[in-house]
Amino acid sequence: MNRADLHMHTNLGDGWISPARVVREAERAGLSVIAVTDHDHLEGAKRVEEQIVARQSPVRLIKGVEVSTRNGHLIGLFVNRAPKPMRPVQESIDAIKEQGGLVVVAHPMGRLVPSLSRRKIDELLGGGYQIDGLEIYNPSPANASRRAEVAAANRDWGLAEIGSSDAHFWQHIGAGYTLFEGDLRTAITARETQAGGQEKPPVRLNPASYVAQCAWSWFVDPPRRLIRRLGPPTTERARNAGT
Repeated sequence: MNRADLHMHTNLGDGWISPARVVREAERAGLSVIAVTDHDHLEGAKRVEEQIVARQSPVRLIKGVEVSTRNGHLIGLFVNRAPKPMRPVQESIDAIKEQGGLVVVAHPMGRLVPSLSRRKIDELLGGGYQIDGLEIYNPSPANASRRAEVAAANRDWGLAEIGSSDAHFWQHIGAGYTLFEGDLRTAITARETQAGGQEKPPVRLNPASYVAQCAWSWFVDPPRRLIRRLGPPTTERARNAGT
């Protein structure tokens, strides 16, 4: 079966992985498909796409985004633009679907990072909002403590099983993965994927690495995201308007 890692972060977001390293480690891990899902923008995905072309890598890229909604994080796959952050989750789902994307709930019911609760997922599905997949396996602490509960809930929901690394360090790429046959999008929509990664614990890094990455996530990445949302400086906008 083919193997995909559908949730990872680059150093253009809150991760510590360069786009070039993403491609090298994806090849090393034997991944056929990756999705780069930085928070609220696609710049990391675009840079990784450039590296794949330059290396003539066999790894296929899906452009993705981890959306910061008011109700928790949500992943959009097969997207070309990032939904606006901090909107109700319903609006984020609509924005992903309007561009033909697929919706995956990241680290559902997680307690350490903003995550959709079981009640919210029930509410969305009951209200007719289409959720395509659920992260059944994510090796990060945000998911590990709720993994059995998530798997049990999905026996009722019947969403596509997604496994992913949520990698912020290159050592973790491929630590969680999604198994599929044929076309990935078709496999997700048909609910024929399998979550994997449980058989091998992710590499443990020096605690200082995690502390530094958290500081990067809290103090460096948010201002960069704000700058991206505001757009280029006023003089540049004016110059572009005149051309």
